[in-house]
Amino acid sequence: MVGDIIFNSAVDEGVAAVSDNLMLVLIVLGISILLLAIIRTVDVIDGYRQRAKLDDLDQRREKLVNYAKVQKRRALRDAMTSLRPEERKHLYSIWEDNAVVSRKALYRLNELEERTRRAERGAEKRWAEGKLGELKETEREIFPEAFGRAK
Repeated sequence: MVGDIIFNSAVDEGVAAVSDNLMLVLIVLGISILLLAIIRTVDVIDGYRQRAKLDDLDQRREKLVNYAKVQKRRALRDAMTSLRPEERKHLYSIWEDNAVVSRKALYRLNELEERTRRAERGAEKRWAEGKLGELKETEREIFPEAFGRAK
């Protein structure tokens, strides 16, 4: 009986020790999971901040590119005004010639398009008239009484 009591008390102490160790392991595991979740959340938030910064930098780059284009156009415009009067006059005459040639080319293209359309309509009309003539001949053969001729 004394052996049973000693064995039972040893088992009770072992179970108590295991349950204390198990509780400690569970607490450490819970704290580890919580720390990992916090680290992951901080990492995701940092990623969003970096994306926002990259977007801001990209917008600034686009603005600089557009500003460079505007400055280039201004420089070209200013270069035009710094030409001598005879150079400007020559350049303007070329622009006027281009405008005249463009206007004449547009006129010819419009004329070509309208004449083509008129020719297509004439061909369609001729085709329709031919088909109508064939149809009238066929009707005269099939329905001679309708046209005043009896066979």
